[in-house]
Amino acid sequence: MKKTFTLFILLFIAAFLQSAKSQTGSYQWKKDKVSLALIKSIPGRPDFILWKLNFDPDLKPFFHPVCSPDGTLLTAEAPPDHLWHLGQWFCWKYINKLNYWEYTGEPKKAVSEGRTEVKTIDVKTKRRGDAKVVMKILYHPWDKPDELVMFEKRTIKMSAPEADGSYYFDYDMIFVPLVDVVLDRTPVQTNASGVTWGGYAGLSMRFDQKLSDPRYFSDKRDSVINGEGNPYVAANLRTPDGKTVQMVIIDNPENPRYPSAWYTINRPNDKFWFFSPALLYHDPLELKAGKAMRLKYRVLMPAVPLTREQIRQRAEGSRQ
Repeated sequence: MKKTFTLFILLFIAAFLQSAKSQTGSYQWKKDKVSLALIKSIPGRPDFILWKLNFDPDLKPFFHPVCSPDGTLLTAEAPPDHLWHLGQWFCWKYINKLNYWEYTGEPKKAVSEGRTEVKTIDVKTKRRGDAKVVMKILYHPWDKPDELVMFEKRTIKMSAPEADGSYYFDYDMIFVPLVDVVLDRTPVQTNASGVTWGGYAGLSMRFDQKLSDPRYFSDKRDSVINGEGNPYVAANLRTPDGKTVQMVIIDNPENPRYPSAWYTINRPNDKFWFFSPALLYHDPLELKAGKAMRLKYRVLMPAVPLTREQIRQRAEGSRQ
């Protein structure tokens, strides 16, 4: 009788573990010379890329695709209206008046006035699905690689998915100017030379155009006012089948100008959904040669939309 009971318990545990695995999926790595991707497998449906980091030396580094834990595509890469929007990416707008953001000349060649060049990259992965990538990045005029203006060490840690599939990215970026630099943006309309769409630069997210009805909210309100300082902003969007997916970007109290001003776009006519912690929104930032600046952010991809209290708890956890 005792052996029968023990066998029953073991079979029950095995069935439970198999059920849990079928719900949360399993993961495997796919790596090549210019990308790293985490593939998710769920029994009974095709495998999909949960996230992919692209570091082709001819482009800025960026994440695309980035998917919610259920496989919903969140990011848009090079949409027709803005070919330089690269899923989830970090880019300065102007450094010493050179444009590092938009493309010049033939857009498909991805050439900007200033180049964000990945010089070296170190990739470490673990079986459970977490990874760490360290990039050394050089900033210089596109056609003058010897005229360096800034060095960056960018560390991105990608968490192993939790039991429900939720995961996050942690950005830790150290910028060291090699000459005096001014980090700038297109001025906002409050400036005499500003425009309604000015203010953007830095960590940015362009959402897939199949999503709709974005709702941006913070700890203060159910909508986000561009230029307002917030410790985080969450974006809830509707999928074609009526579900809600969410991405949250959390600012870090150690960052300059914390809490960051934010920049959001909700343009239904051309399906343009975008948000970004925009620390240059109100003013440019001057850095003296040799004086380092550090920026840290956490980007959450929850399995189900988080509440304000849950985001607050996650934000506190990201600072430990």
